[in-house]
Amino acid sequence: MLKGQLHTHTTCSDGNLSPQEVADIYAGMGFDFLAFTDHDHLLKASYRETIASVRSKLLIFSGVELTVSSSKGYVHVSRIEGEREHLHIFNHPADCGLPLKETLRCIAEVAERFPLDAVEATSHGFSTPPFDSPEIGYPRVAADDSHDLSDCGRGWVEVNCAREKDAIILAIREGRFQNGHAGRTLAVSGNRGPLVQFV
Repeated sequence: MLKGQLHTHTTCSDGNLSPQEVADIYAGMGFDFLAFTDHDHLLKASYRETIASVRSKLLIFSGVELTVSSSKGYVHVSRIEGEREHLHIFNHPADCGLPLKETLRCIAEVAERFPLDAVEATSHGFSTPPFDSPEIGYPRVAADDSHDLSDCGRGWVEVNCAREKDAIILAIREGRFQNGHAGRTLAVSGNRGPLVQFV
């Protein structure tokens, strides 16, 4: 079983830790693979070279968090690169501030432009049960969206496959994984009250 993190940010965009520091932290937490998904509009010119220079026992995926316009405003989609395969994940739907039915419409709209493979069932690493529904229609992954040390290790995926980038991507795309959580659950309100509250 391989434990992995699919959503991290570094000093290459708006994170507070260097890619090497992020890799060291996740390696120290017993992770097996890690995806760097810094924001497209904030990427430093040296991003790819910086990621390539990371030295770690982790299997490292390069990626980017795309800012995508929709009729509901902008949303985020991570594009994670394997050897031949790519994984597209609709990120933190709870942050859209929409009820589930409106969120489903937004996901469908984005899926017309990007080959979505999965949807996050977390917000900043915390579980968001309303968006971990079979109605989503895609495999639902847990991820940290980490920007700092305190964000690391809240949510992750575990896959039982070869320790190869494309094998991991295919397992996630096909729903052959399980989620893990170490943090609190978030309750999400789509109509009234606070968007997110701790429970």
